[in-house]
Amino acid sequence: MTGRGATPETILSLFAAHGDKFSARNLATAAHRVAKFGGRNRDMRRDRRVIEAPQLFSAIACAASSRLGEFNSQELANTAWAFAKAGIEAPQLFAAIADVALSRLDEFNPQALANTAWAFATAGIEAPQLFAAIADVAVSRLDEFNPQALANTAWAFATAGIEAPQLFAAIADVAPSRLDAFNPQELANTAWAFATVAGIEAPQLFAAIADVAPSRLDAFNPQNLANTAWAFATAGIEAPELFAAIADVAPSRLDAFNPQNLANTAWAFATVAGIEAPQLFATIADVAPSRLDAFNPQNLANTAWAFATAGVEAPQLFEAIAAAAPSRLGEFNPQDLANTTWAFATADIEAPELFEAIAAAAPSRLGEFNPQELANTAWAFATAGIEAPQLFAAIADVAPSRLGAFNPQELANTAWAFATAGIEAPELFAVIADVAPSRLDVFNPQNLANTAWAFATAGIEAHQLFGAIAAAAPSRLGEFNPQDLANTTWAFATAGIEAHQLFEAIAGAAHSRLGAFNPQELANTAWAFATVGIEAPELFAAIADVAPSRLDAFNPQNLANTAWAFATAGIEAPELFAAIADVAPSRLDAFNPQNIANTAWAFATAGIEAPELFAAIADVAPSRLGEFNPQNLANTAWAFATAGIEAPPLFTAIAEAAPLWLGECNPQALVNTAWAFATAGIEAPRLFAAIAEAAPLWLGECNPQALVNTAWAFATAGIEAPRLFSAIAEASISQLDEFNPQALTNTAWAFAKAGIEAPQLFAAIAGAALSRLDEFNPQNLANTAWAFACVDWKKDFGFFAELASIVVNDLDSFDDRHSSQLHLASLHFRLVWPDYRNFPLTNHKQMLLAAYQRQDPSPSQLQRDVATALDRIGWTHVFEHVTEEGLSLDMAQPDIKRAVEVDGPSHYLNRTRIENGPTRFKSRLLWRLGWDVVCIPFFEWDVLDGEREQDSYLRSRLQTFATARA
Repeated sequence: MTGRGATPETILSLFAAHGDKFSARNLATAAHRVAKFGGRNRDMRRDRRVIEAPQLFSAIACAASSRLGEFNSQELANTAWAFAKAGIEAPQLFAAIADVALSRLDEFNPQALANTAWAFATAGIEAPQLFAAIADVAVSRLDEFNPQALANTAWAFATAGIEAPQLFAAIADVAPSRLDAFNPQELANTAWAFATVAGIEAPQLFAAIADVAPSRLDAFNPQNLANTAWAFATAGIEAPELFAAIADVAPSRLDAFNPQNLANTAWAFATVAGIEAPQLFATIADVAPSRLDAFNPQNLANTAWAFATAGVEAPQLFEAIAAAAPSRLGEFNPQDLANTTWAFATADIEAPELFEAIAAAAPSRLGEFNPQELANTAWAFATAGIEAPQLFAAIADVAPSRLGAFNPQELANTAWAFATAGIEAPELFAVIADVAPSRLDVFNPQNLANTAWAFATAGIEAHQLFGAIAAAAPSRLGEFNPQDLANTTWAFATAGIEAHQLFEAIAGAAHSRLGAFNPQELANTAWAFATVGIEAPELFAAIADVAPSRLDAFNPQNLANTAWAFATAGIEAPELFAAIADVAPSRLDAFNPQNIANTAWAFATAGIEAPELFAAIADVAPSRLGEFNPQNLANTAWAFATAGIEAPPLFTAIAEAAPLWLGECNPQALVNTAWAFATAGIEAPRLFAAIAEAAPLWLGECNPQALVNTAWAFATAGIEAPRLFSAIAEASISQLDEFNPQALTNTAWAFAKAGIEAPQLFAAIAGAALSRLDEFNPQNLANTAWAFACVDWKKDFGFFAELASIVVNDLDSFDDRHSSQLHLASLHFRLVWPDYRNFPLTNHKQMLLAAYQRQDPSPSQLQRDVATALDRIGWTHVFEHVTEEGLSLDMAQPDIKRAVEVDGPSHYLNRTRIENGPTRFKSRLLWRLGWDVVCIPFFEWDVLDGEREQDSYLRSRLQTFATARA
């Protein structure tokens, strides 16, 4: 009734009139012929009519369902094929065919088996029992299958998601030798099927397809080309010749590729490592933007992912995707969302609106994200520098309970992302710290380095994790790239973790590879070793060799950190410092305050003269001091003072800024600031007063060196601060066991210079020093003797005697200045204890006196002016008289032992007369020698106007001597 010559129109009319009389064969043939002419299939030649006959198919389905027992195997297969081909939904019919076919599969020929499987897969009908039965029957009969049947069977099982390992293994054995007879679609579908079914490896089959396909690619349609590339990429099969051939053929035909083909082709080439196809990617980038409206979300995401993964720049394509995606994010699944963000971040494409839309869309759906999608999303936002606190907070809530399923890369990237974004997530970091240590053996070097870097950057304490990394890393350092090595050292140094074996191993591994380090890595490596105090002279020497020629590529922080590291480590590198000194001045505008301060500090600490660099810093810094933190200000002042660089405007600016920042200073910064101003000889009374006022709050935190330096600074600057000195004395006494000889000496010297009597402190210093005098150098011995004499030490001549006995053993090593101090100390001893006959320095009195007399008194102009005025009023005098003890006096009358002194006996500060220790010491010695002295402070003389006032002033002063006898 429906013979071979029957046209679709004939069949339609016949069925309308006589459908109830159609046999099983007629029903099957009718469905088959109408489906072959079209149904819903539009892939027909233009000279064929496409006939849609849903009513006919519906009628056939009704008629056939109750009569399937009459259908033979071919008719069952054809009927299923026809409905699938026509795209007609007939679930009841397919269910009935499945039931009938199960018991009769032995009657099916290979084509019928293949067509049945193809039909159920195409129609999307689940029939696991039928597929399992087909698989069992087909395995033993594959030799009878033609290429189409083999390809369709594999495709059907893959499309239906049916695992049939024995069937696929059998096809993989049979197919390779017969591939010459496969047409392009059969080759493509076979590859696609094996790639789609998880767990099926068929390297020989893929290799055979890779051999056969390249010469036949001209006959592949777009779908075949895309599916073949996709299949090999998904299966992880390297086939460079095949991919090269596809890359040659595809570009000229991309206009015929649908969106899925375009996306899959790009994805495949990006997925297969080492395959470069610039022309193919360039053509896709040209073709795709105008067609993005037809791309589904996965196509959009995969296309972006592919270009980012392949490292192909396509700004216009990314721009088009960024414009197309936001309005459709509701259709994106988690993988699409994650891949899109990852792609834009990896390609370094700015798309703030897209990221904001994803940040808004993703949080409510994070429960559907798998570990990789969570990690990649966080990584992408951090890499792109997009602030998304709500998204990060949501990830931090979701992730901890699922970290057991994260692989090493995902754990490391998640930690890295939160650290980079500056998001606090203590619970998340705590769980990573718990999970990671037991799995470090499967972390790759980058994972290890990034995890350490993340915890260090986030400031999270994780001693157990760092300990595990320190144990795991050394044996694998050969796999670390320069960035991994540098980041690992930086992380441990930043976290303050001692890991000597790790650092020693890194020093050995890095030394020979420094040529591959970029500037940041060189600087960070040096900084890390310096920060943890690990000696690595060979590594530093190698960095010093490599770095100078590359300094133009160093950013300001790299320059500053490199200098700081070498200075901190105490490594001499004059050529490196010279090169930094040449490069830095012209770039100081780009230095931040810490860079400026650290650079100055480094050069000062290393003792490197760099006048142009310091001059440039002195020019740049004052206008930017508002940006400096207290430590930066203190370090800058300290550096200029240590380097001996005069920069009054800079010091003045620092002093003027003091009220704004002193309250934020740590003790060391306050001490260094005072020390710097004293060393530089810069008057800053308000600054010193503020430091002195704040001292009681911080002196208890000071180490011995800080206590000593504070006292030294105030004494040197001539600042009266009795409360400060009292507090220093109290704090020092309990710590003297920790003072080295220099500290003991400087403390005594400072109190003596400031004219502060601190009997308990001096007694404690004497006790601490007595057993250690053999460790004192000549300067320490001389300063200590002078200081005790200066404060009129009369408690115990035994200490003086012991000190002097040490001195005489090495007296030839003392210079004139130190010998002069010893002369004064010896004179004090003889005047205080005249009955002591065996003072060790007595036998050297003339030598010490000669040294003292060689000191130039250097009379001032004021002294000359006062002498002239004294002559006017009849005070006859010797302008500069030297006593037999070597003491020099201004305008003296030796016969009656009276004198008028200017300048020396007093110190001028803020028009307040302050008698310092040395002045008081000299006055005390003169008094004990029988002299009376009147002091003329120069600031008092300075305010007098004219000779009459000066003469009147002098007469009144001479009536009462400053040193009156009891």
